[in-house]
Amino acid sequence: MILDQKIAVVAGGAGGVGEGIVRALLKNGATVVVPSRTKYKLDRLKEYTADIPSGTLITVSGGVNTEENRVELSNYLHKEFKHLDLAVASLGGWRQGYPLYSYPLDEWNRIIADNLTSHLLAIKALVPMLHPRTGSYFHINGFSADEAYPMAGPVAMMAAAQKSMIQTLAKEVDKTGINVFELILGPMKTRDRLKHGHGQPDWYFPEEIGDYIVHLVEAHLQEQVVHYLLRKPD
Repeated sequence: MILDQKIAVVAGGAGGVGEGIVRALLKNGATVVVPSRTKYKLDRLKEYTADIPSGTLITVSGGVNTEENRVELSNYLHKEFKHLDLAVASLGGWRQGYPLYSYPLDEWNRIIADNLTSHLLAIKALVPMLHPRTGSYFHINGFSADEAYPMAGPVAMMAAAQKSMIQTLAKEVDKTGINVFELILGPMKTRDRLKHGHGQPDWYFPEEIGDYIVHLVEAHLQEQVVHYLLRKPD
């Protein structure tokens, strides 16, 4: 298998998009570590991936929401693994409802923490563990990184900042052999959306995003940092 004996960490792997990525990595033989602070989400992920006969899923209580938690995760990874082959950050959430001129400051600060600071902490936890010649780092972002989104301005701004962060990271590790990828996604057919009847034929399934990641890892040739998977081609 393509990822046989490869070690991957998916931060946010118990979320709607992340769980599909985890499935794809397991299908291709990887050992996949998924940290989460919520036991229910980890149990749900185990149930969702139980039908996959290949790969190994390791769930860890933890996260990258604070520097303390980041240090705990880093210590765990250093203790258990010599290096990582693949890291994925699929973090953050969506909030909307206020125009910028009346946005509550506590909500603004929460969005910065969840949608930007968490990504910096993920980089600090995972990039130093990546194999210095063959490792790959994938950042999952949304289409609001490239366009204004009224009533959800702070989320869109954080997405744009994430994109800049990952492009900067790619430059910083350019000489190491580590590949860095920014995947900008359109609306996704997550399990929860489908359960509520939301989904269009040209939307991607999360597992298809994972398949795309596997393809890029297999190629190990970084022709570009930013990749767009907005809608399925006709």
